[in-house]
Amino acid sequence: MNKSNKFLEMTVFVTVVDCNSFIEAAGKLNLSKQAVSRYIQALEDRLQVRLLQRTTRNMVVTNEGQTFYWQAKAIINATLEAEESLSLKQASPQGILRVNVPVSFGVLHLAPLWQKFSKKYPQIILDITLSDRFVNLLEEGYDLAIRIGNLDNSSLISRKLATTKMIVAASPDYIAHYGMPINPDDLKQHKIIMYSHWAKKEQWNFYQNNRCYSVNLSANVYCNNGDTCRQIILQGGGISKQPDFIIGQDVKAGQLVSVLTNYYVEDYNIYAMYPSRKLLPLRTRCLIDFLISELEHVQW
Repeated sequence: MNKSNKFLEMTVFVTVVDCNSFIEAAGKLNLSKQAVSRYIQALEDRLQVRLLQRTTRNMVVTNEGQTFYWQAKAIINATLEAEESLSLKQASPQGILRVNVPVSFGVLHLAPLWQKFSKKYPQIILDITLSDRFVNLLEEGYDLAIRIGNLDNSSLISRKLATTKMIVAASPDYIAHYGMPINPDDLKQHKIIMYSHWAKKEQWNFYQNNRCYSVNLSANVYCNNGDTCRQIILQGGGISKQPDFIIGQDVKAGQLVSVLTNYYVEDYNIYAMYPSRKLLPLRTRCLIDFLISELEHVQW
């Protein structure tokens, strides 16, 4: 099979998942429903895996389908945007660019970049809002948002900017007083400082030898700001799960101690999210490309 057919199969699959309907996807792609079904069947046959469970009434994306969906969507977005960027290369980016970013990440890692971006694109006016709340881009008029964590299926377009490793940590004084957890269940006996905006925030997953150990925790403190969580655990307030872009340097300096280090804690991706690639303003594209170049290989 040639590459163009593989790309078409991926496009059909991603469109079906986005629309949650074979019929709607067929209309969007200007194909017949039968053609859409054939492309999906051909893709599953080639991959030797079931991507969609289909009945006469509904459709469910399998776990393998979810994984393939995000990978395929990233490939499609990158390909289409690379093509579009060639036609826009000679244009002059300008106008107001409204951006929403998380507070801690925005202060620690994006704030030092804004002047560099403005110097490169002096005709773009940045309007930056810091908020840990998941905003509605379309309703609230944002051109782009930075989001961290596992994304739900969405009509929004996503571009991966970087990856952050999650660390479970406490202060040395706290560990000296309350002891070091040996396994995930031990966390139930400890004071937990929890960031309240993570999806499934009270379920912490740990991995060891290809097994997942989930523990459901209640917190002593819930907070919607990672820097505040950091300050509490630095003062010996408890154990928290935080990204390395917030507490990585504290761990390296010995001000915090990683716990349960014989288990793996998940990584979270950092994304640029925007409403649509169609008629995407050049100023938005310039910011996406700039952030990718600045953050793609960063070490926190």
